[in-house]
Amino acid sequence: MVTMSSSVMFSMPLQSTLSHSDHVFLRAVLEGFADGILILAEDGSCIHSNQEGRAICRNLSANSHGVPPCLWAMGKQLLDSRELFPDHSLVLTQQFTAQGGDQIRARVQWLDLPSASETYLLISLENQTRSTYTSALLEAVQYNLTPREKDVWLLRRASRSYDEIAKALYITVNTVKRHIKNINAKRREVTELMAN
Repeated sequence: MVTMSSSVMFSMPLQSTLSHSDHVFLRAVLEGFADGILILAEDGSCIHSNQEGRAICRNLSANSHGVPPCLWAMGKQLLDSRELFPDHSLVLTQQFTAQGGDQIRARVQWLDLPSASETYLLISLENQTRSTYTSALLEAVQYNLTPREKDVWLLRRASRSYDEIAKALYITVNTVKRHIKNINAKRREVTELMAN
């Protein structure tokens, strides 16, 4: 069984290699990431996880209080590949759908600390659905979209079809097409201004 501590403290192997101020600084950096971060020992035990990492893990596996099986399977694949590719620094990437429908990209790679006797696995977890939404909000400001155009653009960037957008916003498909046409014109205008 793989367990994950909800604590933000490092276990002794990592903590003993860092000074107190370095430890506090590193912990603050990891907590500040927008992405989820998990650091696992080779036996699958979680050495550290930031708040976002714990939240994504809960969304990936409601029945598990530890590292979700899908993530640990990636970790085991990386462990197994060590003998096949000893001189390569592999990064495994896979996409998962969380319970709420969010798309999560997971990356697993080795984390070698110079003064540590063990090797650790670093798992980074990106909520791509939220990243796309944030990008779409920034683009709405950049392109100076109207509130309704922004609503259409947010759904379009979430890969919704014209029919789905029309149903979600209670408008016709032709109205969606008109908004998309206006949005594309504003995008071209901004692109041309930036090019000049």
